[in-house]
Amino acid sequence: MRTPIAVALLLAAVSALGQGGTQLPDRTPSPRWQRVVSEDNRFSVSMPGTPAFKTQTLTAKNGHPVQFSSYTVDLGTRAYMASYSDYDAQTAVSLDGAVEGVLSSWKEPRIVSRRRTTLYGHPAVIVDFVSQDYRVVVRALAAGKRLYQLGFVETSAAFQPAHAEAFMGSFRLR
Repeated sequence: MRTPIAVALLLAAVSALGQGGTQLPDRTPSPRWQRVVSEDNRFSVSMPGTPAFKTQTLTAKNGHPVQFSSYTVDLGTRAYMASYSDYDAQTAVSLDGAVEGVLSSWKEPRIVSRRRTTLYGHPAVIVDFVSQDYRVVVRALAAGKRLYQLGFVETSAAFQPAHAEAFMGSFRLR
């Protein structure tokens, strides 16, 4: 049974190379990348396929409602997610809280790198970590009362930084 890694991101089969063996060529067809525009037309991002869209109301730590929406593409050995959360005027957007929430959803995450930066003129945090057989890269960006999160997961054996960057570098605020 295939375990969908996108579920773990919201949070794959790993091919073992055997002792001294060579890696078999990847015979899976290349996904068709497409530009995805959010339903409220506030951002766009390129994703390798048609994403599943989900929206739900969550509860912030202060008890106030938070509208969470996500676009996810799961390719088996890697997954892509673009999400946003809209907070009310009384709720503070916490980049550190967002990153800690992601990290807490993984088993024994080991941080490879974590840094504060500015993306599109807004404060952001980028974290790259390993959990079991997965490499995960997350970008969290606070734009007013909206928190954007981009997540990329790939099996550690197949991880290539260019895969994450192709996706994350395509994100645009509109």
